[in-house]
Order: sequence, then structure tokens, then C-alpha cells
Amino acid sequence: MELGRISTDTLEQQIVEDEHVIARLRARQMSILEELDTRQIALADGCRSLGEWVAGRLDVGSDTAKTMVRTMRRLQDRPDLQEELAAGRATFDRVEAVSRISGDAGLVEWADVAGVRREAAKRARLTAEQEQNTADDRFLVLQPNLDESWWKLWGGLDGHSGSLVDTVLSEAADRLPDLPDGTRGSRGWQLATALVEALVSDDPPPGQVSVIVDAADAAPSGGEAGVFLEPGIRAGREALAAILCDSQTEVIARASDGRFMDYGRRQRTAPPALKRAMMAKYGHMCGADGCDSRNRLQVHHLIPWSQGGSTDQGNLIVLCWFHHQVIVHERGLQPYLHNGKTRIRFRKPPPRPGPG
Repeated sequence: MELGRISTDTLEQQIVEDEHVIARLRARQMSILEELDTRQIALADGCRSLGEWVAGRLDVGSDTAKTMVRTMRRLQDRPDLQEELAAGRATFDRVEAVSRISGDAGLVEWADVAGVRREAAKRARLTAEQEQNTADDRFLVLQPNLDESWWKLWGGLDGHSGSLVDTVLSEAADRLPDLPDGTRGSRGWQLATALVEALVSDDPPPGQVSVIVDAADAAPSGGEAGVFLEPGIRAGREALAAILCDSQTEVIARASDGRFMDYGRRQRTAPPALKRAMMAKYGHMCGADGCDSRNRLQVHHLIPWSQGGSTDQGNLIVLCWFHHQVIVHERGLQPYLHNGKTRIRFRKPPPRPGPG
């Protein structure tokens, strides 16, 4: 066939018809795969799965093989989609995407294939167990070459974490200035550079100094006692005078009973002064029993704000990122105070009442 002699309209019609032929052939493959699956052909041939068998016998990639097997199994309960595919009225990609949607949704002809997949993802149910599994399956691999002049990074993240990383790196990449030649580099280069910039920064730390004042000791001593800086460093009157002169300073008062200023329910998040007070209370380390981490400390409400909890010292604890995000928010364990209300342990929440 000399394609150069054929009109554009005819070529377009031909390629569309070819796709209908491919759809009908795929429908026949689905029927054959279903029968071979019943005969356990993969096990008989020493393969770990039908997908592995398909990849080897049809000489296709593992992703293609897995898609074929998954679609075949979904179509067992969707004779309507089998019929559309066998008649060539719907492409294999559309049928595969629609098969992800539970219930009879038709062919979702108002959307393209990408739109059908988004619709399927929107309707899909994500159980608490599946959500925890995605968090448990997070991983990161860093592989250097022999002289460590080049590193490969790859891994996997759950949906929320992946979206967070994508948002942060994308925004940081968009802020990168142009290269000297006026270009901006590839998107992959921009994201990699943004990652390095996020981890290695020349920005100076904030200049603010927090001074904690114990009223019971500071008042009678004229400030010679009871005054220390946020990391726990003692500060005398002369040092304090220099700090107040040359630095942005935040003074946090602590009453004679040891309590810092309370903020009640006037605001949901702990303000900077209260956060620093809580850090000082916990010695700038995680409050979880047995944990001595000082990395990425965060303030957490014991009684959630949404359940009436107040933003004050009595309802706040300090946890490292791992115990706060992974243990409390991802695993759903509840923190509680023990051992004289100084250290924190975790327990499973009581089961929720069933429906009805």
C-alpha cells in the first residue's frame, strides 16, 4: 500500500478501523486467558503468576501483561464490557479503565481514557488497612557508583506523602532562577536541584532569641537567677542586656507554679511563644517514652481541637516527627501521659461503634 497516494481522511478512517480490529483481538485474548487461568497454565509451566506467563509467552512487558490479566479477571463479572470489546465498539484501554469502576457505569463516553481513570480513582474505596499498607510500603533507595561521584535515588511513597513531596519540590523548582544562558534546564534537573537546595541551604538561621523567665527565681534575685535561653543555657543580667540590645527577642514568662502562659481556645495552633515554652518544658527532646530524638520536634494536642481540646500547656505534648506523624496520625495510636505525667506512651484507640 502506497500511503502517499491515499487521502488523509481515508488514512484516518483506516487507523480507527485498525483499532477496532485490535479491540476484537483483545477480546478473544481475554477469553483465551480466562480459560488458561482455569487450567492453571502458569503453575503447570513453572511461573509464579499468570502475568509472568503472559509476559514470557507474548513477549510483552510486565506492565502490559499485568494489565491484561487484571482486565480479564474484572471482565468475568462484566459481560456488558466483554460484549462491547468483542464488537469493537470500545477500545481495550477504555474497557480496562471502565472495568475499574464498580457497578454499571456504561462506557463513560463523556470522558477520554485519562478522564475515565480519574473517575475510577475518585470512586475507588480506600480502606484504613489499605491506607496503612501504603504508608508501611514507603521506601527510598540511594545507590552510589564506585567512587560516589554519582548517586541514583528511587523509591515509592503513599499518596499523601507523594503529593506533599511533589508540591514542595515543584514549588521550589519553579522558584529556581534561570541559568546563565537563559534556559531553566529540564524538569527533572529542576526537581533534583530543588531537592538538594531543600537539604543544603546557606540561609542563616532565624535571629530571634527566646528568653524564658521563671518569675519565682527572677523577681527576688533581680534577674540574676531564673533566666535562661531557649536551649537551656543560663543567662545572667549582662548577657541578657546584650541579647536584648542586639537580637530580636521573645520573652516567655513562667509563673511560680511552673506553668507557662496558656492560650486556651483562642486559637487552634500553638503560637511561637507557647511552642518554645513547650520545647523548654520537654528539654528540647521528644516526649515519647524511650525516645531521645531532638529532630523535627512538633507540638500535638492530647485532646484534639476538633473535640474541644484547648491550646494550653496542660493539653499539649512534644513529639518528634516520627512519633507525631507516623505513630499518631498514620497508625492511629493515641498518646497518653504516664509516670507522673512526664513521659508519653501510646495505645490503640477504642473500636468505633458499628453502623446502625
